[in-house]
Amino acid sequence: MDINYWRQPQGVALPQDELKFLYIPDDVEAYMVAELAWQVYDYQQAHAEDGQQITKAVMVTMGGLLPGVLMHDHIAWSAKKHIPPIEFGTLGVQCYAGPGKPLDQPRVIQELTVNVDGHVVGVVEDLVDLGGTAKFVRQLLLSKGARGVVLVAPFLKNTRMVEEMEVIWFSVVPKDTWIITPRERVETLIKRVPYWRTQGATLADCEVNLKTIGYPDYLIQRYLPLVYRRRT
Repeated sequence: MDINYWRQPQGVALPQDELKFLYIPDDVEAYMVAELAWQVYDYQQAHAEDGQQITKAVMVTMGGLLPGVLMHDHIAWSAKKHIPPIEFGTLGVQCYAGPGKPLDQPRVIQELTVNVDGHVVGVVEDLVDLGGTAKFVRQLLLSKGARGVVLVAPFLKNTRMVEEMEVIWFSVVPKDTWIITPRERVETLIKRVPYWRTQGATLADCEVNLKTIGYPDYLIQRYLPLVYRRRT
């Protein structure tokens, strides 16, 4: 793993698509989340005396579930007495209709499952794109009594967010790149292959596209023939 590459990775360009695609391997996802957890730990130590330590964490579904669950193992408990435990909960927010298709406004699809009143809250996302979702969630949590909000995400596409709220992140990715995390590999394949077909891609072209992106053979063999031949 070349971790320096993953600080500013570049997506793969394809003949039948205006987007670029960045496929995240399992070990890279795990390392990124561990790095984020260590940054959270540093944040907790830095705020041990001022009352601004994070005591609640909200995983924004669906994207925040995988990094949130991995992060829970690192930061839910601490061996040091001056670092409090963090209670995790979820909040369902829909932001995209599909790859490269953000909704006009985020919308809540599952209510908050943890009480944030009087707490500093870490909001766990998979990425920050236009920043609208982060702002939406932040305002929602503040309206429910949160004393502060810290955004935690492996990927940033909008670095201006660090000027608007406290952000802990790992990697910066260009805005034209669709990040394929481990939890949405099949979803991306199912949604993008039909688009390539409308652009004139053959079944063989789609297989080349997926291999170029980084898809393993077992996913291509299982899903590509079914998805390509399916008519919408």
